[in-house]
Amino acid sequence: MKFEWNDDTIRWYQEANEYTGFFKHVAELIAPRLAGYATMCDIGCGLGLLDLELCNSIEHITCIDISQEAINALQKTLQDRNITNIETRTMDCNEINENWDVITISFFGSSNLEEFLPRCKKLFAVITGSNATELTSEKYCPFKKHTVPEIEQALQLKGIPYSLTQAAFEFGQPLASREDAIKFVQSHSPGISPEDLANFLSERLVETGEERIPFFLPRMKSIGIFEIEGR
Repeated sequence: MKFEWNDDTIRWYQEANEYTGFFKHVAELIAPRLAGYATMCDIGCGLGLLDLELCNSIEHITCIDISQEAINALQKTLQDRNITNIETRTMDCNEINENWDVITISFFGSSNLEEFLPRCKKLFAVITGSNATELTSEKYCPFKKHTVPEIEQALQLKGIPYSLTQAAFEFGQPLASREDAIKFVQSHSPGISPEDLANFLSERLVETGEERIPFFLPRMKSIGIFEIEGR
């Protein structure tokens, strides 16, 4: 099951990043390693939040995603911020037929990273850590996420050298109301029972005391950044 970008999921994701600065922290780990490279492609870019943080560290970025809704949201952000060195393309990653200096992949659905190595000099893959806290009830989570240990094992079995940087940053969800929190959990945990929903919110939802963001679902998101030489 693929993640669905719509008005709500776009808003939630953007607000979470704005509130926590998650992708700024991730970019700070990658940006110094872009020295000497001019072009980058983000495969499965989503809303391009990592690219917006990296656009001052490299000359040109190509953002690719299969979701037109995500690309439309990114294009609006680029226009609003007058960013001119990021181009967007709505396309499947299997249609790629060109090369870049760097390819980045963030929380991508495939473990076959080697497919992209002939297309770049360097590949960075941001992967969910094995002990990452989820924002939804795991019992109902429809998405299977690859984790750092799984990617490590796959690379080792294929004999692909890599370096790995691990970190953890807050990437919780700010919410405008309790109703917004209910809608968020139901959206990310399809079929959740009323009892499990109430228990989850009772255990996890925090009242912030802030007028603009009265509720917050904390999540410390652990990640691993794999750095792999291209071919």
